[in-house]
Amino acid sequence: MGEIDILVRTLQQQVPAAQATTDTETLRNYTIDGLLPRLVVTPGTVEEMAQVIALTSRQSLTLLARGGGSRMNLGGLPEHIDVLVETNKLAHLLEHEGPDLTCHVEAGITLAALQAQLATKGQRLALDPPDARQATIGGLLATNASGPKRLRYGSARDLVIGLRVIQANGEIARSGGRVVKNVAGYDLNKLYIGSLGTLGVIVETNFKLHPLPLAEHTFLLTYTNAEDAMQTVTAILGSQLTPSALELIDAGAASDMADFFGFNLPTNGYTLAINFEGSPTTIGRQMDETRLLARRHNALMGDDLEGTEQERFWDVVREHTQGSLTCKVSILVSRIAPYLQQVEQICRRRNLEAAIVSHVGNGILYIELRPSDAVPRLVESIAELRMHAQEARGSLVVERCPVELKRRISIWGEPGSDFPMMQRLKQQFDPTGTFVKGRFLGGL
Repeated sequence: MGEIDILVRTLQQQVPAAQATTDTETLRNYTIDGLLPRLVVTPGTVEEMAQVIALTSRQSLTLLARGGGSRMNLGGLPEHIDVLVETNKLAHLLEHEGPDLTCHVEAGITLAALQAQLATKGQRLALDPPDARQATIGGLLATNASGPKRLRYGSARDLVIGLRVIQANGEIARSGGRVVKNVAGYDLNKLYIGSLGTLGVIVETNFKLHPLPLAEHTFLLTYTNAEDAMQTVTAILGSQLTPSALELIDAGAASDMADFFGFNLPTNGYTLAINFEGSPTTIGRQMDETRLLARRHNALMGDDLEGTEQERFWDVVREHTQGSLTCKVSILVSRIAPYLQQVEQICRRRNLEAAIVSHVGNGILYIELRPSDAVPRLVESIAELRMHAQEARGSLVVERCPVELKRRISIWGEPGSDFPMMQRLKQQFDPTGTFVKGRFLGGL
């Protein structure tokens, strides 16, 4: 009897409520970079999840957690996957303390489902990544996913106040707490967030919440060049204005939005989308000040967006960060304009096309390169783009790409001087190598 068969029999005896399958056709639905897991298990409770992980570890098998599956292709190629454990039955809002602006949720709930429940009390979790209807809270935390409004509200690391995590031996650990002013001890929350499931499986989370805004308004500015657009951004960031999002859209991305979604943005320059939230009076004042400021930097006034049109616009912007080959570049805000010029030059030399949307207030650029099957040219271009990002005191991560290209490049780039410490942490948290290796930085 094989090791997987032994694990299945043990699960049937000790965790009978957990669903388990080795059916090949079913497993094909869980393919990750062309690799099939050998077993898929769906526990119904945190305690069942802990038992599954403990039994997998005792059998010296590897395990990978999956939520909605929207970001499972992030990272390097996994070495092998014995057990894929689903979190989608852990999908409950356990507590919502409205007066305290906090909530306690299970990790398998989708962001959209959570937001709908929080909205009944006029509150929200201020995270706006793509795929809110599919992405689960656990997956968002494991990948540290965010969206345009991280400019004002920060990322998941700024909103999580407590976690419940299952370790490699099946023990359930807690970090942080249930109140915002929780400062005792090491901040282990930040260690788990963005670790891609290499240190533990997040099963419950405590969040800091924000009230739903009374109103929201977006207006668009257009520029003939990136330098003027970034001068406007710098002026806004140095002022008393408090935008929730500042998004720069280049001609390639604007063309996509026009062709596929009907948004008629200029396709021969740059569009700067500025989002404000708050009371109508406050929004109106800030928009007037922003228009005056923008005119000093050669801006042309574009459309104002509200209501469903505004919601659809930001949905399109978020989804455009998920092309079939997308690089995420993080650099200094002051270096964005010259970096955009370098992208244009590299693409011209190698006969590639780029479509770029940028969280310019945070220095984050999402660069979609096309065609995605031009592997030799893409390998060279990504290496050059990464070099320029490092020169701009930043980094480049390939968030999405075909498997063929993933075999030819470094997804994360070369590890830095802190990598030995990361290796020691991995050894401490997962000494038997239970959690699947290969996907995280340096093959962790």
